[in-house]
Amino acid sequence: MPNAAIAHSPSGDFDIDALRAMARQWPGLEGMDLVPAVTAAQRYAWTQAAWRPGQGFRADASGTYKVVAIDYGIKRNILRLLTEAGCAVTVVPAETSAEAILAMRPDGVFLSNGPGDPAETGKYAVSVIKDLIAHNIPTFGICLGHQMLALAIGAETLKMHQGHHGANHPVQDFTTGKVEIVSMNHGFAVDPASLPANARETHKSLFDGSNCGLELTDHPAFSVQYHPEASPGPRDSHYLFTRFVGMMEKARLAGTRRNFSNYE
Repeated sequence: MPNAAIAHSPSGDFDIDALRAMARQWPGLEGMDLVPAVTAAQRYAWTQAAWRPGQGFRADASGTYKVVAIDYGIKRNILRLLTEAGCAVTVVPAETSAEAILAMRPDGVFLSNGPGDPAETGKYAVSVIKDLIAHNIPTFGICLGHQMLALAIGAETLKMHQGHHGANHPVQDFTTGKVEIVSMNHGFAVDPASLPANARETHKSLFDGSNCGLELTDHPAFSVQYHPEASPGPRDSHYLFTRFVGMMEKARLAGTRRNFSNYE
C-alpha cells in the first residue's frame, strides 16, 4: 500500500521532491509505541458527563463506582459516557503500576483507546493488566485497550492489510445477535484464532470478519475494537457502558471485592 504526505502552505509553494521523500521514508506503524506522546502526564479526576439538550456538558461528581481509566490516548467522550453511566472516574498515565492502581481501591478499570503498535505498548501495559485481572477487577477496554486485554491473556495482534477507519461499519454482537453501526479507527486487529480457552469472541466485523470484541469466561473482563462513544448509530453501542457498570454492581453484590490490604 503506497504512503502519502499531506502538506499545507499558505503561500502555495511546495517542495514536491521533499514531500515524496518523506512519504517514501515513513517506516509505518509496526514497532512504534506512540502512547507516550499522548498519555496524561499525571493523574486527574474527570467529572464531566454527557451532553444534554439545554444543559450542555454537565458537571457530575456523584458517581457510585470508582473507575480507574488507564490513558493510552483516551477520548473525552469515553470519559463523559463513563461518568454518565454512574462512574467516578480517575484517569492515570499509561505506565502507572498495578500496585498504584490497586491502592486506589477501584471497582473497575477501563483500558482506553490509543495509537501505535499494540505489541510495543504491551511491553509495559500487559503485566499491569495481568495483575488487575488476577485480582478480579472488572475490566473494560476499547480499541487499543481491547488489544491490550487480548495481549494480556496470551492472544496475538496482527497488522491489517487495510485498517478500519470512519463510521458506518456493521458489527455483530454475538451475545445479543444484534448488528450495530459503529465507528472504527485502527490498523491492527486481534487474531481470534489466538484467543485462549478462557476467552471467547463476542463481536466481529461484517465487512471482513475481523475480530471486534472478546470477553473472559473466568474473570470479569471484556473489550471491543470499535468506538461506542463516537455514536455513529448514534447510540447502538452505549449499552457497553451499562454492561460495565452492571459487571461492577454484580461484583459488589456477590461480595467478590478484592483484598487491597497489601496495597494500602
